[in-house]
Amino acid sequence: MKFSANLLKISLLMALLPASASAALIFTIDTFTPDQLTISIPAGSATLDATGTPPPDSDASYLYIIDPDGLNENWILGDTSSSVSGAINGIGFFQHGSFDSSLDPHDSSGDVLYLAFNDPLSDGDTVTSAITATWSGSNAFDPSAVSSLSLIWGEDGYPSSYPFGDPQGTTSTSAVPDTGSTAALLGVGVAALVFARRKLG
Repeated sequence: MKFSANLLKISLLMALLPASASAALIFTIDTFTPDQLTISIPAGSATLDATGTPPPDSDASYLYIIDPDGLNENWILGDTSSSVSGAINGIGFFQHGSFDSSLDPHDSSGDVLYLAFNDPLSDGDTVTSAITATWSGSNAFDPSAVSSLSLIWGEDGYPSSYPFGDPQGTTSTSAVPDTGSTAALLGVGVAALVFARRKLG
């Protein structure tokens, strides 16, 4: 009976974990509507990885969010305001924003969200303080125009081919945590734990 109670406790703890947790993703998309896009990167969960050589110092301070399927000028529709908190390797942010490439006829990078750090980042750096980044604006996004988003570290010099830098992870735009199923699992775990304690007690 004691073994069953311990098993129920483990199930309860499992229910508390995010439904979308995955070691393969460096970030999750928490909200994606026409008016807001929010991503998060939990502390200690992500390590910067250079797929080739790390970006040059001048570009190693930047993280970009782009469409991994190629140049896309259709998912950012206008100006946004942004707010960001957190740090990588203890380094915080000095700038963040978005770029609607349809406003620049000479641009060839597609629509981009960006995060700029106070100092260059290095291969192997980890998230030391959980990052939350939000971009918002009235009808600033078209979520239906993109099926997934990738986080890119820096640029590998000029000229370089798409996606220009070192991809860190890709997330489906529909992969928003299923809070309903998590809550249901949590409820079942609590009920089972109460029942087991009554049987024991």
